[in-house]
Amino acid sequence: MAFEEKPLDSSINLDAVLENRVTMIVGKGQMVYWQGSNVTVYEIDDEGREQARKLVGMPNGQGLAPEGVKLYITKGKVTEQS
Repeated sequence: MAFEEKPLDSSINLDAVLENRVTMIVGKGQMVYWQGSNVTVYEIDDEGREQARKLVGMPNGQGLAPEGVKLYITKGKVTEQS
């Protein structure tokens, strides 16, 4: 299952979340929310190779992180919910 990023829901408030420097999130079916961040998604392609893609133009977003996906997030704020 691929990671599908979406714009950050306006009802999500990350004001209480500490500033992020670097975070690596390993997908286990949790929701991930970020604000003011640089995000790189690592996914396994159909041939079993890891592919990386940067979410250019999406400093604020959210998505469900399935198993097999890793998110490398720098700066801004980030939080997870099971």
